[in-house]
Amino acid sequence: MDDSSTMALTTMNPSEIVATLREGLLILTDDLTVEFASDRFLKMFQVNREETLGRPLSDLGDGQWNIPALLEPLSAIVAQDLTLEDLEVEHHFDHIGRKVMRLNGRKTVWAGEDATRILLAIDDVTEAADHARNLGIQRRLAEGIVDTLREPLLVLDGDLQIVAASRAFYMKFKVDAEHAVGRNLIDLGNGQWANAELIRLLKEVVPEHSTIESYEITHDFPQIGIRTVLLNARKIFQEGNNTKTLLLAIEDITERRRLEAERDRALDQSNRLLDELNHRVMNSMSMIGSVISMEMRTLSDDECKSAFVRMRNRIEAIGTLYRALSRTGAVDIVKAKDYLGAIVRDTVTAMEATPDAIDLTVTVDDIALSTRFAVPLGLITSELATNSLKYAYKGRNKGKLGLNVVSNKTGVEFTIWDDGPGIDENARVDSGLGQKLVEAFVLQLGGELNRTSGHDGTRYVLTVPHSEINR
Repeated sequence: MDDSSTMALTTMNPSEIVATLREGLLILTDDLTVEFASDRFLKMFQVNREETLGRPLSDLGDGQWNIPALLEPLSAIVAQDLTLEDLEVEHHFDHIGRKVMRLNGRKTVWAGEDATRILLAIDDVTEAADHARNLGIQRRLAEGIVDTLREPLLVLDGDLQIVAASRAFYMKFKVDAEHAVGRNLIDLGNGQWANAELIRLLKEVVPEHSTIESYEITHDFPQIGIRTVLLNARKIFQEGNNTKTLLLAIEDITERRRLEAERDRALDQSNRLLDELNHRVMNSMSMIGSVISMEMRTLSDDECKSAFVRMRNRIEAIGTLYRALSRTGAVDIVKAKDYLGAIVRDTVTAMEATPDAIDLTVTVDDIALSTRFAVPLGLITSELATNSLKYAYKGRNKGKLGLNVVSNKTGVEFTIWDDGPGIDENARVDSGLGQKLVEAFVLQLGGELNRTSGHDGTRYVLTVPHSEINR
């Protein structure tokens, strides 16, 4: 302190200096008797001057100031010529409750007197201490939560300096805290995190208050090799908090991606095998159908030929199912329009003596059929279409045949109709194997088949509830 400053202090009124201080001030003798107490001290501890001055510090407030954590350091000031710097003492006073006091003290010898005094400044820092304690609890809780997480986590400041990292991060990427905390993310691990797109995204999170969700990168990390990781980042935001802190969560999905690739390869191989199986089944059925057709051409008996035609049509109905599955790439679902329409058209082509003699009408709603349901339904369709083509157009050059499939609230109606002269009941056309097969398949589907026949044609209506179709 220079001479001018010293002169300024000597000319000032000490009481004005004391009154300006935020801290309470005590002047103690060398035996710790209170010789002076500032107004701030009296107000802070709600005591009066008469009960304070001239009394030992330990006797104040009926012994409430008999605080060893305070008295012992003060005694050391006298005996050892020490000073107190920001010593915090916590104590509970009966009339004002708990207080945390920050103490600063020193010994002084007054000029002209051979007497020692102690100047003791006391600041009430209870609120600040509680706040610091709560922050410490919250920090330890946050650190505990972070260390409990299975996935690695980084805490970054606005410049992407690493503030903290989870235990999982250190273990996963094999780095030490001393080589991570305080370093820039770009410099971490000899630049292994210096991904240009990642850095750009992280720098946009802070000003835009946005987030990074599931950003995937694949990188060769020196300590652990090639890894594929998902990154999620967001800004830590609190009301009135202008700090720029980021949380960066890292999930190692290398094994997941490997398993997904294996699954895709296995699925692709299964699809190829299924396609090959379908082709072989279709080829086998086509071969069987061709053999039946060759054998049929050697027959002279019309009834035998008719039986062979029905047999061939049944095989073709199943072959049509495999072709429909192969075209769509499905395993157990086929579209009714494609499947049933193809069966009727193939049956007409096989049995139509004169090209374009049959005027075919096909109207089918967009309905998906399981293969469990499609096989018997296709055989029913084939049998009924064959019946119409065999009996409805005798003695005629042209005729009409229709397939109508409609879905309603209760179920699905499958209708096959023709414009023939109707069924001759005396001809016993329903007593053959085909009719028995149809009845068995209707029972298998859980449906009901109704037939109406007259001079304007024959109509079969198969009704199946939705519960049976979706079973």
